Amino acid sequence: MGTRLTRRRLVQAGGATAAGLSVAGVPAAWSARAAQASVRIRAAGFVESQEQLQHTIDVLAAYAAQHPDVEIVPEFTDYDSYVDKLATEAAGGNAPDMMSANGDIMGEYSRRGVLRPLDEYVPDPIDLADYAEGTIIGNTIDGQLFGIPNDCIAPSLIYDTTVFEETGIEIPDQMWTWEQYAQTANDLSAAKGEGFYGTEDGGNSYIACDMFLRGQGKEFYTAEGGLGFEPADLVAWLGFWQALRESGGCPPGDVQALATGDDLSRTNIILGNAAILPQLTDTYVGLQALTENPLGIHLLPNGFEGDELTQHHYTYAGNSTSISAQTEQAATVVDIIRYMHTDPEGIEIFYRGSGLVPASATGRAGLRDEGSEGEVRVLDYVDMILDDSSTPRNPAVAGVSAILRRMNEEVAFGRLSTEEAAQQFFDEAESRIS
Repeated sequence: MGTRLTRRRLVQAGGATAAGLSVAGVPAAWSARAAQASVRIRAAGFVESQEQLQHTIDVLAAYAAQHPDVEIVPEFTDYDSYVDKLATEAAGGNAPDMMSANGDIMGEYSRRGVLRPLDEYVPDPIDLADYAEGTIIGNTIDGQLFGIPNDCIAPSLIYDTTVFEETGIEIPDQMWTWEQYAQTANDLSAAKGEGFYGTEDGGNSYIACDMFLRGQGKEFYTAEGGLGFEPADLVAWLGFWQALRESGGCPPGDVQALATGDDLSRTNIILGNAAILPQLTDTYVGLQALTENPLGIHLLPNGFEGDELTQHHYTYAGNSTSISAQTEQAATVVDIIRYMHTDPEGIEIFYRGSGLVPASATGRAGLRDEGSEGEVRVLDYVDMILDDSSTPRNPAVAGVSAILRRMNEEVAFGRLSTEEAAQQFFDEAESRIS
């Protein structure tokens, strides 16, 4: 956005973000002059909802208000726009001082030397002792920590409880099979009629695919950074969703394409065209804010008919803060992170109402005490997984998730068979991994 946060003023940043995100109601003036600032920090990143954008801007503004020598330039947008911009800036040696990173971003840019190792700042001034283990593992690349977890998220299915009530279709138990998922989606579609789909297309999600694979004793990524499955496994995954398209259980390619992206308001569950959305937990509060229908959270299937079902879900950091290896303001950036994560005022501003579940046990306890109904619902789900989690998610390889998304679309539009798409995925993915 390029909007500057100083103690003097925070210019409202409404129209400059992408995917329908905007900032409203932010402070308009500060008491000190911008000329006082001697330290300038570019803070760039991605957000999953309007609520996260607002709270991120607010916590940076609060820090700037307390530090008249610090000017913060926030540059937050949707994920795809952020990734494109970061690639250009990193290639030109102009990466932001502090930046959002997920598994893909961290895996690529840590190995390219764009990100600064953060081990020297742990445990002082940033103590990660009570952070969920999976959030730390996912931020550790080749034995070094490259990001401080902003949140603790988990794979999930978000569903419209009103549709289930209207149709009389029962919500399956949390431990269920992929066959039950397909049957439930088809039953919902049949009950609601033409133009409605039981589930949105989840074939483009490598996290959902990971759950599918873990039910077979495999995983999307190995701990060594390779692919933990074979082309035949991907044929089965792509085929699962193609069968649902053919049965009407999920949207055809042209319908789903309109709902693909980072704008939650365009998802079919919000548009009233679907009942189930494979999604991560950090979008729940943002989705609920867009509909009057109460939304529920459910585990993805944990196996197949005839198997002994085992819980395969995990928690990890969907959004972390990393620091540029080139910045001369690392100490200030670390102090901003400390304020966001450990200062009571910063925690209150950053987390309360944002939809983010803190990675720290202390932060989660505070959220449970004072969080909204929706936040507590997400927290209950995340805590359930923390209490019964399997092997943590391994770090991702940059760009591979985009290949899966593209191959799923190729099948959805009939341009490739599942076998052709699986083979092309492996050809492209392995070239990135090697």
